[in-house]
Amino acid sequence: MKTTMLFLAFSAVAFSAAAQTAPTDRPTIAVVGVGRAEAMPDTFRIGAKVNGRGGDQISALRALAEAQRQVSDSIQSLDGLSALVVTTSQTSVSPTYDLACSEDRYDNDNCPITGYIATIGLSIRGAPISVAGNAMSLAAERGAESVVVEAFDLDGRGELEAEAGRRAFADARRQAEVISTASGQRIVRVLRVQPSDSRLSGRVEVQEAEDVVVTVSRTRPSVGISLSPAPVTAETRLNVTFEIE
Repeated sequence: MKTTMLFLAFSAVAFSAAAQTAPTDRPTIAVVGVGRAEAMPDTFRIGAKVNGRGGDQISALRALAEAQRQVSDSIQSLDGLSALVVTTSQTSVSPTYDLACSEDRYDNDNCPITGYIATIGLSIRGAPISVAGNAMSLAAERGAESVVVEAFDLDGRGELEAEAGRRAFADARRQAEVISTASGQRIVRVLRVQPSDSRLSGRVEVQEAEDVVVTVSRTRPSVGISLSPAPVTAETRLNVTFEIE
């Protein structure tokens, strides 16, 4: 499930035509081909926050480490999960104060420190998407806070872009053939292919990471959640110039 780098890969004809060619005295046709392809996502990403509280900073950090272990272990054992990558971010340790204290928390007499809270952010990336809702539910059940299904993604994004590119070139060729036929001409060759615009929706960028294949005993959340993500869609526009005679 390693992230595939985005690329535009068209047919061999389109690639060879992308190179600059010698000037021609023959007339040309310039068209914009549009290609669109879509596929269901195959990975999900969940963001969450885990806290640990204690009377001092060390106690808070120990509580955080235990809370983080419980959430990570439970997600790794989720029933139906085939692969998992957990990364961390936004780690902090902060003092806590009496709720009845004044707003001036630098006044230790009126607003004494009552303890500490240690916090860490978790990014949980897994597959398949059918268990995304249960992963969210289980993380919350085991103590994670602010649990959000942030995105659904597609590992084969490059292949999806390639298919959109092929369809864009086919669309450009079709347009050129209609125009050349109407004018009593025929297409001689492709002079130039230039990407005009490419879009990939329904996903966000993710960091590349090695997969952790889940092989431990399975766990299910107390409340199962079913999610229905939209397809990932790639759209490509190509400026294509054809030589005619």
